[in-house]
Formats: sequence, C-alpha cells, structure tokens
Amino acid sequence: MAKKKKTTSESPSGIVLYAKRSGLTSFSSLWSIKNALHTDKVGHTGTLDSFADGLLVILSGRLTHLVPHITGFSKTYLAVVAFGSETDTLDPTGNVVKRGRPVAREEVEQACGVFTGALLQVPPVFSAVHVNGSRASNVARNGGEVSLPERQIFIYSNKLLDFRPAGGDENMSWALLEISCSKGTYIRALARDMATSLGTVAHLSALRRTVVGPFSLDNAAGVVSLPDFTIDYAVNFEKQISAMEEHKRTADTLEHLADIRDHFLSFTPTLARTCGFKTEYVNKQFESSFLNGRSLAEKMFSPIAMPPSGLREKNDTEIAVFYDDNTFAGMLRKEKSKLAYGFVVPKVKRTALRVFSWEQIAGGEFPVEWKSQGTALSVGGFDGVHHGHQALLEAVREKASLVPGVVTFKESFKAEEEGTVMPLDERLAIFFEMGMAFAVVIDFSSDISRMEGNAFFSVLLQHCGVKFLAEGRDFRCGYKGSFTMDCIKSYAAEQGFEVATLEDVRLDGERVSSSRIREAVRKGEFLSASRMLSRPFSYSLRGLSWTRDSSGMYRAETVGTQVLPRDGMYDVVVKLKDGDGGYSRFDTRMVIEEKRLSVFMDTSVEAERMDSVTFITRP
Repeated sequence: MAKKKKTTSESPSGIVLYAKRSGLTSFSSLWSIKNALHTDKVGHTGTLDSFADGLLVILSGRLTHLVPHITGFSKTYLAVVAFGSETDTLDPTGNVVKRGRPVAREEVEQACGVFTGALLQVPPVFSAVHVNGSRASNVARNGGEVSLPERQIFIYSNKLLDFRPAGGDENMSWALLEISCSKGTYIRALARDMATSLGTVAHLSALRRTVVGPFSLDNAAGVVSLPDFTIDYAVNFEKQISAMEEHKRTADTLEHLADIRDHFLSFTPTLARTCGFKTEYVNKQFESSFLNGRSLAEKMFSPIAMPPSGLREKNDTEIAVFYDDNTFAGMLRKEKSKLAYGFVVPKVKRTALRVFSWEQIAGGEFPVEWKSQGTALSVGGFDGVHHGHQALLEAVREKASLVPGVVTFKESFKAEEEGTVMPLDERLAIFFEMGMAFAVVIDFSSDISRMEGNAFFSVLLQHCGVKFLAEGRDFRCGYKGSFTMDCIKSYAAEQGFEVATLEDVRLDGERVSSSRIREAVRKGEFLSASRMLSRPFSYSLRGLSWTRDSSGMYRAETVGTQVLPRDGMYDVVVKLKDGDGGYSRFDTRMVIEEKRLSVFMDTSVEAERMDSVTFITRP
C-alpha cells in the first residue's frame, strides 16, 4: 500500500497528549504523532530525557504558533531518588562519581518539607542550559569547565509516597516522590540538593511526568503501555540501563496510530479557557480588519459566554480569539489596557464538500480535527433532497459548534425498480449549498444491508465523533430496518449524543417523500414535483452517447436509473455548458419513447455541451 503523503497545508491543528516511553527521545516520539496525523508540522511544549517517560503535550498544524504561550505550565512528576550514590549526569545513565550514606524515611520527609516553596537551584552540568552559546552538556562531555548560575524555581508540593531502606548488596535507600513544580525545575538537581542537605549524595533513578498544566498523563495516547511506576520498577530499570542502548523507534501499529488520533484535541474555547486564557470572538464585521492586521479595538471582539472552567484564569494579558464557527483565530496580548497582536490564524474557507466512502471512515481517514470538534449528522437516502430532507439538513447546520455532515447512499437499494429522483453528483452539490462540510457516501452492498443498526452507528461514533443526529419520525436502519427511532434514542442515551426527531413536511395534506416525487414525475406533474423539491425537476444528460441527424435531432439511449416521465413530447430547457465553465440555456422539445430520448437542437450545438434538461410543461 502506498504511503500517505504528509502535508502541512492541511495539517490538523490541535493538541495531542502522548505518553512517551523510556529509551526514546522526545524528538523520536514525535514521529508517531506525525505518522498518525499525516503531517510534519508538530511542536512540543517541553521535552523529557530519554531515560524518562510520561506526558508530552504536542501541538500540530497552525497551533504550533501557540507553543511559547503554554510552555510556562507547572508540571508534576513521579521520581525515584537513590540516596547513597551520585552520578556525573545525576541520573541513571551516568557514571557513579561519589558515594555516601543511605538515609532514613524520617530524613527524606524532613527534606521534602525544606525543599518546598521558592528555591534557588543550580541546573545540572549535563543539561540543555547554554553557556557562551553552547549547551552545558556538550561542554562537559568535551572536558570543559562548566559553571552555571543559580536561578529561582518554585516547588508547589514535595511528597514522599513510598520508601525502601538500605539493604542487600547495594548500600542505598530509595524514595518515591511526587513533585509539583514550576517551569525550569530540574528534578535531578532537586534530588542532589535534598541529599546535600542531609549530608550525603543521591541521583535520580527513574522519572515520570504525570501532569503538565491542566493536562494529565491519564488522558494521553499510549498510557496503557507504560509500566507501573514503583521503587521496584526503578531499581530493576537502573540495573538494566547500563546495558541498554537508546531504543530504535519501531514501526507504529495501526492500533497505536488510531489511539493517537482518538486523543487529538481541537483547540476550542473550552480548551483555551482550561489552559488559562481569556476567550473572545472576533465580531463578524471586523474579521477582515483582524485578518489584515489593522489597529485593534475592543469593539472588534466580544467575550465568549462560558460556564466557569473550575480553574483560576492565568491573567487577562493573553486572549485566545475565535471565529464565529468556534475555530481558532489567534492570540492577542493586552498591554497597559491596549490590545496587541500575538499571532493570527487565517480562517479556513470550505470551498468544496469533502466526500468519504464508508471504507475510508472505517479505516480512520476522517479528519481528526472534525472528529475532535464533534459532528452533526443526518443519515438517509436523500433522493431528490426535498423539503423534508432540507429540514433535516437545516437542523444539522444549526448546530454551529459542530461540523455539519450527511451520510447517504450512492444509490437507493430500490433504484433499479423505482428509479432515482436525482443523481448523486447533484445531491452532493445541494449538500454543499446547504452548508454541509462533508458527506459519507455508502455503496449499498450486501454487507451493509446485513449490518445491525447499533454496529452502523458505532462506526460513526468511533470515527466521526457524532454529537448530534437529526432524523424523521419514521427513520429506521440496520438489518431489515429493525433499528427504529426508539432504538436510536435508547442507543444515543447510552452513548451520550443528542437526537432530534423532526415531524413530516406535508404538502396538500400529504407527506412529502421521494416516492411521491417519482410518481409525480412519471405522470408528468412537474409543478407538483417542483413544489416538493423547491426546484424544477431536471434529468441529467451527462454520460449519454448522442447521435444527430440532418434535421438537428439528437438521439440517445438513457443510462442509469434516474426516473423519467412517461412516453410523450415535452417542452424542456436544455442546460448547456460553456467553454469558460459557465452555462447557457436552450428552449426546445424532447420526445421520450421507451427510454430513448430525442431532442430538437440547433445544429451548431455540440452534444457534449448538453448537461441536463428541465421539464417545464405537461405533455
């Protein structure tokens, strides 16, 4: 199978919480994200050393501009500290350079209390801190002298969770700590300083990052693959690490890639508020001014009404702004009561309907941004897209915070028997006109016909993130139509999505339906058909093979299953394609006889220009 090309122009923009494994660098771990999202445009908000594991917060697409705005989050770690030996790197990858005494539990508890609050810390010599333009670790490995200044950090909490006293062959004691700290804190240096205060030495044996700001490792892709973090784990890990080389990144399994996509988070106003930003909308009338970088004013924006996030807002100086469709527009700064640009994210204009096959949906090819944002759907044949169908699509479109879409069939399973009102390409064009962002087109196979209704909706929920469904009262699906609206409502209550049941649309006292439109067309009652369709009934001429006689009569055998009026002569308007992509119209007559069409046309008209024919009178 051909490898999918990675892109940056349509890179999904969002946040992925990822559980890095020990033995892999943070940079190497990014390849899994790139592979899952089919993009090279990713950035992280803080690395982990290769021996450490735990939470990486990764930004993708246009959201990489947000990296400097959220790197200042506080972090929480689980750390196992080995008291009694110090390595040159202060972690398990280094060489032992000092020996000291092990400590007792009471001493560690005392040190935890001392090393809490505002502290001054000297970073480790083997660190990414720069000295005269070079990394301190590079200078140290090359035998150079490294002297780093101390800097302010803050330890919000420092708790002893477990302790193992010295015993056996190794004269060391082990402490499992949970540490919440500010940006820039080195846990290796904290272990060193705690040991120094107790008159001994120590090094960090194992490290796991569990929290970054509002994000938790529990919600990260791949977290189930991490082992339990205990003192036993750290002791065994350290015994093995000297013989370990940096793990080579192995091929990602389909399950791992799907797990990453399932953990993709769109940057919504709710998530922005969770990150500690104020949130505001760009008022519609000022979008152009905002996008063109013109002077900012308070009137250009309006606060987003949201329930309290439960977290204290960071400050009022950073404002995440959104367009009216809840897509991210960029960041503003408030400086001395004046607004200033941080960065601007252009508004994505939907210029075409995205069309997916059922196989693409089941294969996980639906955009992760849309899945994360949530979708509003209606499922049905939509043959003719009549007034009843339009009411369903309008209900879908009104869910402004969700991505609107439709699930339909390539052709009705009754098409050969009854005929279709409208070919698929015209249905898709109407879906786009009505504001749908995507359509899932299903080829009605025997496998699909035997699928149970709950299995059908389970695929849509898993891969499309369905949050809202609009259907008519008599809608049913699944094997032999056994999954009724009552079944759907019960299933929706279990799965947590909303269902709207719409009443039938009636015309002249009768329910509007595709079957009724087909019957009107067959009888030549085009006015009735057009009233139900809200547009004149037209027949597609695309794909027909025409012959022409000397009188200018074009003749063709019909193809496909679109319904035709009964045999006779009709006044029609032929839609003709122009060379520049436009259309013109030609009033004429058409004769229908046993599914053969004859059209009176000017001899100057080329057959391939004929696009469709609209019936305007009865025979």
